[in-house]
Amino acid sequence: MRATYETHARGIRIVPGQWRPHYPFEQIAWVSPPWPSQEYIWLDFPEAIFSDSRLLFLSHVNPAYPALFPDLPKVPWRTTAGSLSFERTLPNEVHFAGALVRNGDSALSLELSVDNRSDEPLKEIRVQTCAYLRGIKEFSDCTAQNKFVHVPGAGWQSFGHALLADRETGRFRLGWRGGRRLADLPVMVTRSSQAERIVAMTWYDDTFALVSNPKHPCMHADPAFPDLEPGQKVTVRGELLFFAGAIDEFAAEFERRYREGFHRLSGGVRKSYGQP
Repeated sequence: MRATYETHARGIRIVPGQWRPHYPFEQIAWVSPPWPSQEYIWLDFPEAIFSDSRLLFLSHVNPAYPALFPDLPKVPWRTTAGSLSFERTLPNEVHFAGALVRNGDSALSLELSVDNRSDEPLKEIRVQTCAYLRGIKEFSDCTAQNKFVHVPGAGWQSFGHALLADRETGRFRLGWRGGRRLADLPVMVTRSSQAERIVAMTWYDDTFALVSNPKHPCMHADPAFPDLEPGQKVTVRGELLFFAGAIDEFAAEFERRYREGFHRLSGGVRKSYGQP
């Protein structure tokens, strides 16, 4: 095949990015798919951290949800071959860190940690991690109809349809910072409008909620964190997955990775409690 501008670049690339450069405290990474593409997912990592219903960190400004610590300084990404990482300490001494590492030809390992270096417990921690799809056209439709979750007894359903279930039969929640337990696989899938291709996000057993916003081309798998006493730290790990094929074929691949503990082999969902 003759190479073109669109096709000569292939392979997952991870680079420091920007979405809203007027907010220097955003932590955005650009991630390209493994197939030939000049486009990028904008990974908002993290988008928000709540504790006790207080908004400790927000990667942008939303007057309806004022952050406890506005106007934070920029924290640059640390870059190495195939990876990005960062660390940030908030004014209340809550420390959090993240890392993105290319994991083979079709996956990106995700890692987030929260370290309570303050003198108060952190309760009801809710963390939002957003894969914003505006920058990658095949996934960028503003709809919940191209986002899919796996529902017990029904298989893959669009996110909007899955929310209509009349009772809870799953393990994993659907909805912002909570919602009903309706999904039986801890993964959110977005299907391409151009080909049989998929991008998916998961925190495996540490997935707290799966979320989509039809007003924006975004996909969330948000991680679960336990309450943290002063001095406690927890790390969770997940993956951003790319797949060329039908959604049922992806289901078999995801279940294989899940069953075989692929997430554990690559760092996993093991929590690390203890002193920093």
